[in-house]
Amino acid sequence: MKGVFIKKAEIVNEDNRRKIIEIMNGQMAVKNMKILYVKKGEQLLGNHWHPEANEVMYMLKGSARYRMKNIDTNEQEDFDLNEGDVVFRTSRIVHAGYFSEDSIIMDGSSETYISSDFNDIVEKVL
Repeated sequence: MKGVFIKKAEIVNEDNRRKIIEIMNGQMAVKNMKILYVKKGEQLLGNHWHPEANEVMYMLKGSARYRMKNIDTNEQEDFDLNEGDVVFRTSRIVHAGYFSEDSIIMDGSSETYISSDFNDIVEKVL
């Protein structure tokens, strides 16, 4: 889907002391970073998009079905995300997640996040 790229996080170094997992390496500059704890059966990030912010999301634990739609092309697709998945989204991608188990997500944005009223555009298309 145009505007969405999904990959697995990579182990870049591991020895008897530690394991280093690379989530991204230069794909975007991050101004805001959050950890989200989402309970089983919940919907997250319901049907909204951002006019300018690119985003990265890393599934630390759990799984979710994400529905995404490109505002410009009308292309829509569902993605099953699992532990270790990294998702890059450009701006203008409507997104909503549905969680089948307790999950932990690291979520970053290329723009400063002030509030949902300020940053999010609600879209009833998904």
